[in-house]
Amino acid sequence: MQKGQRFSQLYLDKGRPVNDSERMRNRISAYYVQNLYKFNGEIAALIKSETGAVVPCNIGVQEFFMKNEIRDVLDSITIIYKYCAENNNLIIANEWKNFVSHVFKEENVGYRLDEECGVHFFIDEEFERNKSAVIACLSESNQPAVLEAFKKSYSFLDQNTPDTASSIRSIFEATEILYKHIVNAEGKDRLNSSGVQDKLKPLVRDTLKSNSIAQDACNYMLNSLRNWIEAGHMYRHGQRIEEPLPPPLEFTVLYISQGASYIRYLLPFVPTNENQQG
Repeated sequence: MQKGQRFSQLYLDKGRPVNDSERMRNRISAYYVQNLYKFNGEIAALIKSETGAVVPCNIGVQEFFMKNEIRDVLDSITIIYKYCAENNNLIIANEWKNFVSHVFKEENVGYRLDEECGVHFFIDEEFERNKSAVIACLSESNQPAVLEAFKKSYSFLDQNTPDTASSIRSIFEATEILYKHIVNAEGKDRLNSSGVQDKLKPLVRDTLKSNSIAQDACNYMLNSLRNWIEAGHMYRHGQRIEEPLPPPLEFTVLYISQGASYIRYLLPFVPTNENQQG
């Protein structure tokens, strides 16, 4: 049993992340009043000059958090951090960032903060954890082209209207680049079902010579990769309709997550000298 946790955090079903929350606004407003009100005049002026949103003098920034549009609230979170960081108050800035990030998580709102307190859309914790793990692996393995395409696949989802088609194309591209490195592809050799069958499977099986059970299990997993490739082709090469339908977000999250897992699994098969050289 977890000790010292609030009841609502332990037992209440939070459901899907929401785009706005009165409790979130209340908590951020309260923190601001308690810790940042002495900078009120400068912050209010900065919010107005940066966003065009007016912070009425008679109610102050704390009321601004409760009454303004969500875009203004989210923009102000970043502006407050930058104001504090740029005025030799990095400790205060990081305390603000950590608090807001904590509130986002506890109140189950669909946003996350980056290192400089920029607000981004948030799918769920597992999705973000998977992304971070693969980025770390790619960085350590010195695969800049794969890493760039991989990051793009997530950034396309981080838009007001997620670009799911471009996201799928980018994760496919990241996997294809990695595949080409592994099999030492030449010419027009691309990532496709036959390439996995004829070139990738023998390499994987060769590393598992002494473990026939693992060989058979990996054979099934690579068959799943072949299906993943075919699913991606349905959105990469156009559709037989005048206005192509974008991939549903739920499907895209599944596709990106599986692609990330395949990349992480296949990364050790890149020749060692290539990892060293990039």
